[in-house]
Amino acid sequence: MIGWLVLIYAILVAAGGVMGYVKAGSMASLIAGVIAGLALAGGSALLMRGQYQNGWWLSLVVTLLLLARFGMAATKGFKMMPGGMVIILSVIVLAALLLQRTPPIK
Repeated sequence: MIGWLVLIYAILVAAGGVMGYVKAGSMASLIAGVIAGLALAGGSALLMRGQYQNGWWLSLVVTLLLLARFGMAATKGFKMMPGGMVIILSVIVLAALLLQRTPPIK
């Protein structure tokens, strides 16, 4: 379950980076969004393929980095898109990761 949540988050983060490039011409958004999305997708794959702890830590670190980056930007001037959306999604994923610290019992 947590693996799928992280995968959806990864897709949304990567799509946000692409959207930032298309709408504002921001190459930094494209690069950061795609790299963060790929890292989260890798974490999701690890979560689902038996390397739970490695996937958990990778997903946690990327989620915290995204939350910190957009949280700091929100202190300078809050905008719902993309900052607010990334903050909301990051808090949801962070809570899910912290609640599912150990692999689910099968």
